[in-house]
Amino acid sequence: MINTEPRFRFALAAFVFWIAVTLGWWVLAFAPLSEVPPWLANVRSVCFGSLPTGLPDAYGWISLMSPLTMLGFLLVVWGRELTRDLRWLAGGAAGKVALAVIFGVPLLGALWVGQRVAAEAKIAASFTSPVRALEMLPESYPRTDRAAPAFELIDQTGEALSLEDLRGRPVFLTFAYAHCQTVCPVIVRTVSYAAERLVDLEPAVVVVTLDPWRDTPGSLPSLVKAWQLDRLARAHALSGSVEGVQEVLAAYEVPFERDLKTGEIGHPSLVYLLGPDGTIAYTFNNPPAEWLVDASRRVSRQKVAQR
Repeated sequence: MINTEPRFRFALAAFVFWIAVTLGWWVLAFAPLSEVPPWLANVRSVCFGSLPTGLPDAYGWISLMSPLTMLGFLLVVWGRELTRDLRWLAGGAAGKVALAVIFGVPLLGALWVGQRVAAEAKIAASFTSPVRALEMLPESYPRTDRAAPAFELIDQTGEALSLEDLRGRPVFLTFAYAHCQTVCPVIVRTVSYAAERLVDLEPAVVVVTLDPWRDTPGSLPSLVKAWQLDRLARAHALSGSVEGVQEVLAAYEVPFERDLKTGEIGHPSLVYLLGPDGTIAYTFNNPPAEWLVDASRRVSRQKVAQR
């Protein structure tokens, strides 16, 4: 009897190729890297767009779904052959393992992406809460006038930056780190949103890393892009030597606890509002953006009144 089974199963090979291309496309968009190189950040921005959460925008999701067109073409042209090839593959133990890998890896990847989207949606919901957005800074909120401790660290341009360089304008000084996926994105977005509403005051946003072990000066450009600080006229992400950064954290009494095994850091969402004269006008812990806007205007009005 003549064996009519094809020696090379084109439909199965094309299906596996489609899965590999699709996975590669999604890995390009979502691969969790401790440090995103500039070229990859640019590629992601061009191919998938970028929301404040770091996720693709509407165009990006359409781009990510584009491989479905290729799959549709494959099913139309080789649908029967593909069904036959998958049945053939399922006929042996090794084939069953291969099928588990072929279908299991994309499923696990989809679940991981779904969890990340859900986590970002939760963060965004807490950031855009209408109740917090309407809160005004209470008149009784404590005001201070102590001098802001001086320091000098490296920003995303590779240049040294000191607080003296920012004199004459309000400064939002906060603390975060790249690997943080909970409170850090929220507080960075909060101060960024406040700064965008204060264009007339030209405030500066300064984010000092809590993780100088991983957030080295060389990683700051990609970190600025990830946090979308590059949209602001005056925004600086700062790092330096481990000792230098720890001295700044101690000077500003920033409590934090680092897990030596995972590198994760527990910390509050501190924000200092520095007045144009270089004093600490207000200290906040996880403030609404409206508080920062209101406090900045109070500080600026006082400066005008003192002239």
